[in-house]
Amino acid sequence: MLDYARQRALEVLKDTRNVVLATSGPAGVQASEFPCEAVSLDLFLLVPQTSDHLFNLEYETTVTLLAAGWEMKGKAQIVAPGTADLELDLSREPGASWCVLVRITPCQVQILREGGWGNIETIDLAGS
Repeated sequence: MLDYARQRALEVLKDTRNVVLATSGPAGVQASEFPCEAVSLDLFLLVPQTSDHLFNLEYETTVTLLAAGWEMKGKAQIVAPGTADLELDLSREPGASWCVLVRITPCQVQILREGGWGNIETIDLAGS
């Protein structure tokens, strides 16, 4: 069952190119759209260095991501420059040099009902 859940989550996340990141903390509730790229189950986001999201992430790493068709709850980690061994297409995005890479590790993915209200499927990934 766990393999199915992970595979289903991979299918949902793999082609996502933009997400809305929601954070909360000392800078208040923030919600902004950022480019992203999936690597396995993790999503990497390009967040501008001046974003209040980064200030919030220093205090609270729990985040919510929203995209067309799904919602994710996860843990965020700011990736120090030069520490990622990844060749990300994100690094070629315009303005990438003015951004910080943020890694989101999913805890739960909710797949939304197409053309309707509510979730059709919830995938818990915490501890997997």
